[in-house]
Amino acid sequence: MALLDSFRLLDLVDIAIIAVLLYQTYKILVGSQAWNVVRGVMALAGLWFLASQLNLAATKWIFDRAAPVAILAVVVVFQPELRAALERVGRGRFSRTVGGDPVQEIMSAVRELATQRAGAIIAVERQTPLMEYGKIGTALGAPVSSSLLQTIFVSKGPLHDGGVIVKDDIVTHAGAIFPLSDKHDGWSVKHGTRHRAALGLSEVSDALVIIISEERGTVSLAENGVLKSDIAPADVLKTLREVYHQ
Repeated sequence: MALLDSFRLLDLVDIAIIAVLLYQTYKILVGSQAWNVVRGVMALAGLWFLASQLNLAATKWIFDRAAPVAILAVVVVFQPELRAALERVGRGRFSRTVGGDPVQEIMSAVRELATQRAGAIIAVERQTPLMEYGKIGTALGAPVSSSLLQTIFVSKGPLHDGGVIVKDDIVTHAGAIFPLSDKHDGWSVKHGTRHRAALGLSEVSDALVIIISEERGTVSLAENGVLKSDIAPADVLKTLREVYHQ
């Protein structure tokens, strides 16, 4: 009761500020490889707490000596994420960019690119972060749109031959390089390097990868290590909807 009597409106503001900061930090980290580092740090912190409670002198001594170095290491490891957070604060862009329906935008681009026989590979990110493949290419951070995807793949610029990574409604990277699959079963002359790269990415992640053949103008899908060729537009649309509404 005494605690409630001493609770002020400013305390509520204080809690709200901390909650917002923690939430934004979570949003920045959860989609990156740094999230695995965070979980590792949390596990070590739990071990440190357990050692303190159980009075494990040797373990606690090691943690106490390593703590100052660990803090510096965390700052170095999270340097890209910290920089991104400060940039977003400076631009006032904490809120998510509002654009068109990503399913319709991607589908419209797929239809146009297939009609023009413009080779393309589009990876739709799910739970597995794809940032490590995007770093090889160019960071965009632009709202996904049919016109943007067509511009990337129809042009003969440096981003044409790489892949595009789409996360939610944002094109995060273009010109990304995906790992090539070593699979040979069921392979044919109609499957080129794009198909091998798409299958390779689907083998190491849960991404949905859409491939458009430059030679035939057909559409293929790679998902969970399986490549499906000559997919009808209706089936591509259905799969995209499943990804975005699961």
